[in-house]
Amino acid sequence: MPNSKQPVKIIMLTGYLGAGKTTLLNNILANDEGIRAAVIVNDIGEVNVDASLIAEGGLSETDSLIPLTNGCICCTLSADLAKQLDGIAKSGDFDYIIIEASGICEPIPIAYTISSFCDQSKSGGQAPLALDNIVAVVDCARMFDEFHGGKDLVEKDVDEDDIESLLIQQIEFCTTLVLNKTDTVTPDQIAELKAIVRSLQKDAVIVEAEHAQVPMSELLDTGRFDFNRAYNSAAWMDAMEHPEEHDDPEVLEYGIETFIYQRRTPFDLDKLSDYVSTWPESIIRSKGMCWFEQDPDMCYVLEQAGHQVHLTQNGLFVASAPDGERERILRENPELLKDWDPECGDRMTKLCFIGRHMDKESLIKGLDDCLVEWVPDEDFE
Repeated sequence: MPNSKQPVKIIMLTGYLGAGKTTLLNNILANDEGIRAAVIVNDIGEVNVDASLIAEGGLSETDSLIPLTNGCICCTLSADLAKQLDGIAKSGDFDYIIIEASGICEPIPIAYTISSFCDQSKSGGQAPLALDNIVAVVDCARMFDEFHGGKDLVEKDVDEDDIESLLIQQIEFCTTLVLNKTDTVTPDQIAELKAIVRSLQKDAVIVEAEHAQVPMSELLDTGRFDFNRAYNSAAWMDAMEHPEEHDDPEVLEYGIETFIYQRRTPFDLDKLSDYVSTWPESIIRSKGMCWFEQDPDMCYVLEQAGHQVHLTQNGLFVASAPDGERERILRENPELLKDWDPECGDRMTKLCFIGRHMDKESLIKGLDDCLVEWVPDEDFE
């Protein structure tokens, strides 16, 4: 029986359908290293396909297979998940809990939910839990095809515009990335895939594999996961903070480039919307803050991954606050003065672009054509 003071480690598997998550899971369960792992499977739909595949893979009656159906573990099933995690940890029968997330779930909300359970387990008499590793599994051939304009990833009930977005999010938010099925691509293609991964994700350990054969030391008891560190490992975020340090020669070799577009003039929302619809496929990822003439006090976040583009409110600019309130905020947060403009304050557009063989000058001109003249308030200082 494990030491009750030691937390039960949680490993979350992500990856698109067919990438090899189930094979990797069965390889873990078939290990001969005495590893005791319970399994929680989540799939959206009335029929839990992943669970049936795992069952057919030869799980013995002593293994714990808990299917969670008809919902996503980050929302409708969160209470069920909390109960299952606590029950498994209290049983003393397992050292690890492996959660296989649905292939069409975004990883950050799931990880946040699990992290919250782990934090709660540190108090209140619950059995201790720790999220140890988020493992993203990708199919090398499919990934290579997707980033070269192909659509092989498309499955029924999933809009083709969603696929590259999900793939990018799974790559950006993981601590271990398994490039699976390396036997289906050439060494040069593997090198290019690694460059694409590094253009999106700066910290994750990259492991090459055939048939999802991965050393247990890369999967279990790694101590790699920390929510804030994983969240900040997305390359676009690092590029926003340190643009001068970001262009990696290994990445540049494959025509992959990162650059920051920054302006102190607002966009016209309609013009930008029209322009975004014409963006070339060479842009893999873009994200950052936007300032619009139509709503000049509100900071917006523009996020594009693959074909998907989202625009959401991110709170008011400090410059829009009344004089006294603005002065108080700046006193309490002096770091804001670093990017403070005497006319615009903190109002700005700052976008990170990551792409392959981008026509940067054309993109900059297209964005500049969406800008409009802005006159600051007379009483703004």
